[in-house]
Amino acid sequence: MKKFLVVAFSLSLSFVVSDVLANNVGCGFGTEILKGKSGKVFEVLAVTTNGTSASSTFAITSGTSGYKEGAVIGMNSVDLYISENMEGLATDIAKGDGEYVDTLAQMLKVENKAAFKEKLHKNFSKIYTSKDITAKEVSENIKQIQNS
Repeated sequence: MKKFLVVAFSLSLSFVVSDVLANNVGCGFGTEILKGKSGKVFEVLAVTTNGTSASSTFAITSGTSGYKEGAVIGMNSVDLYISENMEGLATDIAKGDGEYVDTLAQMLKVENKAAFKEKLHKNFSKIYTSKDITAKEVSENIKQIQNS
């Protein structure tokens, strides 16, 4: 029984830590009561409250407590997508079309995908500035080009 509790606690702690490191506490009661607070302590409290009260599930199904239907979770998911697909995305941006750039446009909720693809294609050298560029830098470059 003790081993089970230690394993359960460790797993729950790992989920809390991963949520904190992602800088995203999700939706739920904890998110709402700690809104406007910053720092790891408040993020841990928010994630823990959301998880232990099962309020995240309620928030999603009822559309309350910080949940927004169809909202992009944040750049973290885009950064992750870019980091996992650097080569394919670079190839598609260089071509001006392809499934990787289509997925990116969808994740960013781009309305005019053709213009988005063309803009990325024309600015390829501003997005991929060196062979050693990081996914985070690519993401920031895309965001700057998208907003220009």
